[in-house]
Amino acid sequence: MFRLRSKSVLAFYLIQFVAIELAIGFTTSPSRKHYTTSHAAKGGGKKKASPARTTKGFGAPPPTLEEVIAKFRTRVPDDADSQPCPCGGRSETNKLYGDCCGPLHRKERLALTMTDVLRSRFSAFSWRLINYVMDSTHETCRDYLEDRVAWANSLNKYGMFDSFEFVKLEPGPEELSAENENEGFIEFNVTLRAKDPSYLEDVSTMISGQETKITERSRFVRDPTTGVWTYASGEVRSNVAGLEDTSLNT
Repeated sequence: MFRLRSKSVLAFYLIQFVAIELAIGFTTSPSRKHYTTSHAAKGGGKKKASPARTTKGFGAPPPTLEEVIAKFRTRVPDDADSQPCPCGGRSETNKLYGDCCGPLHRKERLALTMTDVLRSRFSAFSWRLINYVMDSTHETCRDYLEDRVAWANSLNKYGMFDSFEFVKLEPGPEELSAENENEGFIEFNVTLRAKDPSYLEDVSTMISGQETKITERSRFVRDPTTGVWTYASGEVRSNVAGLEDTSLNT
């Protein structure tokens, strides 16, 4: 059982708020109600694929993934390419979205480094690009679902940090696994700013606008054929005193 040290009760409620929403480098909290993780998380195989789209029988055919995603709202500005990239920019000369994460999201450039995946996923969560979040998730990740329509709907409803503003990404160095050249890790910090959590009535006005820093150590896997990296798993922690050794997503 963890113990809070010399921090206000507000910090405790804020971290509870973060734990409810968690999904970053990003990983989704398995404790979140309603969210369905893949069977692989329980040591089994993949989820069964959804039935094939058909026009036989009565009624309209089920919607395609493209049709489903087209109905989701995003946070992408109209002039996105000329705006600062949500991830902060991959270099001093590549700070605009059109020069940084935009080409990755549009599949004009491949994610050939772990940092590419991390930055582009941060930007995808920030601007609600659900299709890219799924595309950049490795099939061994516990959040992975073969039924992409169900996965997209779940992300749209529970997994896109709608109760937070994305403030800052601070990536650490890439660490290649000593045992596997196609596996690696990055530890990074994410600063989030809380919006008004109306379901926490007693503290909602205090939490709104508060910032918290989350630390995650993410694991990435590279396709040995294409060289493309994807996100596989992560462990999330808070920097609030008393919670440093507490995983928020286990």
